Amino acid sequence: MWHYLARRLAQVPVVLIVATLTIFVVVRSTPGDPVQIMLGMQTSPEAVAAIRSQFRLDEPIALQYLYWVVDVLQGDLGNSIRLGQPVTDMLAERFPVSLQLACAAMAYAILVSIPLGVLAALYKNSWVDYLCTGYTVAGFAIPNFALALILIYVFSIKLGWFPITGIGTSETAASGFPGNLRPYVLPTLALGTLQTAVLTRLLRSSMIDVLSQDYIRSANARGLLPTTVVMLHALKNALIPFVTMAAVQIGYLVGIQVTIEYIFAIPGMGSAVLSAVISRDFPVIQGFTLIIAAFFLFSNLIADLLYGFLDPRIQY
Repeated sequence: MWHYLARRLAQVPVVLIVATLTIFVVVRSTPGDPVQIMLGMQTSPEAVAAIRSQFRLDEPIALQYLYWVVDVLQGDLGNSIRLGQPVTDMLAERFPVSLQLACAAMAYAILVSIPLGVLAALYKNSWVDYLCTGYTVAGFAIPNFALALILIYVFSIKLGWFPITGIGTSETAASGFPGNLRPYVLPTLALGTLQTAVLTRLLRSSMIDVLSQDYIRSANARGLLPTTVVMLHALKNALIPFVTMAAVQIGYLVGIQVTIEYIFAIPGMGSAVLSAVISRDFPVIQGFTLIIAAFFLFSNLIADLLYGFLDPRIQY
């Protein structure tokens, strides 16, 4: 396992280089000059040239990428062209907010999808299965922004149970654990419902396949308790594809919170990336994309290590 971990860690720099090079080329190939967008069309050419020189935008693209990689290796992700703020400071402010929301949404998805997937597989083609799969169909069909508006209307406007905004604010952080938790409920439900549907359908299919294996029939024939057979023999093996999808989804959640952040006024990474794309703020796009890619790699590495815990044969 340690040799496997070493090999995976050796692949991380290569993947990051490919990811950063791709986003670097794509971002600079899109129409629009960030300096011109920031200063306006009536600015003097001298001012535009000075700003472009400050951010090395007058250099060849290959040289710009080399400068950026050298700065990244030194821990410097550059400054925002539009705001003038260091990208590392923006990440330190916004990444924890997005990470907390992504972890909350994934925790909700895992806690709901595991019992639903197991029940749907155990009672295949029964009303329990139809009820569970019906929930997953609704989760696939309703967009997260529409679900967010429904939740706001019902639980915030009509019932007044939960606030619409509050994540990432100093007032919420100072209100203690209950007050800090309440603003996360509706965004977590809106963001995690789709992931719940995905994981439930995947676990149901995996459990149906595992329950038909010979070793499950042998365990039942030996007189083991049904709970023991399901939880220790079937579920543990069925969780391998589940863990893979969960790792992909949590990395995906960090970068796709744009609509949810906009609706609930959350100061996370999604809204910052959207503003950066609109204004062609290259350093912000590159820095945030680098962190999202690194988080993807980290979550998938954790998933690979969990394989060995779920199935010891994978270690060999």
